[in-house]
Amino acid sequence: MKVTVLTAFPEFLSSFLSTSIVGRAVERGLIDVKAVDLRDFSQGNYRQIDDYSFGGKGGMTIMPEVLDRALASVGSDDAKVLFPTPTGSVLTQDLVEALALEKELVIICGHYEGLDERFVRESVDLEYSIGDYVLTGGEIPAMTLIDALSRLVPGVVGKELSVTDDSFYNGLLDTPHYTRPSVWHGQEVPAVLTSGDDARIEKYRKRTAAFLTLSRRPDLLSRANVMDYLEDEVYVGIVVSSDTVDPSGMRGIAQSAGAYGVARVIAAPERREDFDALRNTLASVPEIKCVPSVRRMTEWAGRKKHAPLLVIAAETRPGVPWLEAKRRLVETGGPTLITFGAPPTGENVIAMRPIQTTGGELPHTALVAATLDRFFGSR
Repeated sequence: MKVTVLTAFPEFLSSFLSTSIVGRAVERGLIDVKAVDLRDFSQGNYRQIDDYSFGGKGGMTIMPEVLDRALASVGSDDAKVLFPTPTGSVLTQDLVEALALEKELVIICGHYEGLDERFVRESVDLEYSIGDYVLTGGEIPAMTLIDALSRLVPGVVGKELSVTDDSFYNGLLDTPHYTRPSVWHGQEVPAVLTSGDDARIEKYRKRTAAFLTLSRRPDLLSRANVMDYLEDEVYVGIVVSSDTVDPSGMRGIAQSAGAYGVARVIAAPERREDFDALRNTLASVPEIKCVPSVRRMTEWAGRKKHAPLLVIAAETRPGVPWLEAKRRLVETGGPTLITFGAPPTGENVIAMRPIQTTGGELPHTALVAATLDRFFGSR
């Protein structure tokens, strides 16, 4: 990847581009970063690049002619041009991952009141912000983006897993970390981390990451596949009318459920007396477990478990938003049953709002797949 930074203070980036991980990446040619001095494109003896803003209020604004000449010097029509500004889109891991796909970026650092808006409209492809505060210039946001991008370039970070385990990469915050000594100021390292049991350690790390996200940034759950962060299994329950059940459609539901890591699909008839007909109809779909009733469905999903079964009833009006249901799913310590059709009753049942569409109802197979994707698809 090639990144060109247009700035009035190129020395600001010198230490950054020669230090630590970014410095090693630049030295090895894994990422090509160049700082270009805007003052090289000024006119006059004073190397002026800015002038007073029109309107009588505000400070100095970088002139469009200077910006235009500097951008032309990059010599690439394919580069994506970025402008760090408090009024831009917030820089998220999603946006970093999208920008990492670009072959060439140009980051234009503003100062004072920023850049002339006419140049921004004509030449800038994306305005971004690193947070809701104001900085002196765009150099720090430029370095922030370069640092985040460099971690996604193959070979920059020694261990690929250290990138995929970072906060935000999978939609959740990172787990807390500890080092020697094992006891410090009376605080001990969690015993599981010194147990040598890799499976237990991995489970502990995922659960602590999940709970940290719930307590500090629950909004991040919207983009996370939470399946690997659960303590127990997830089941899908389908309540159907035995005379209308479609074996091919049910097979499609089972395939979708399996793709998202669901442990089992359980089918039950609306009326108990229709159980035999349902079981005969689905005899050709061995991936689906048939039970006589909704009550037996919940009993089967929650069998031999120490924690109570959590039931998320989809297609229910009224109900909680799907993100709240997802939060409750992560919080639970036991198995979960996501049901479609007539919902079960009980204390540990969450009614979830149905998916809203503008062109009619979704087919049952698509409805199940779309719902599971909200819980177990990575964004």
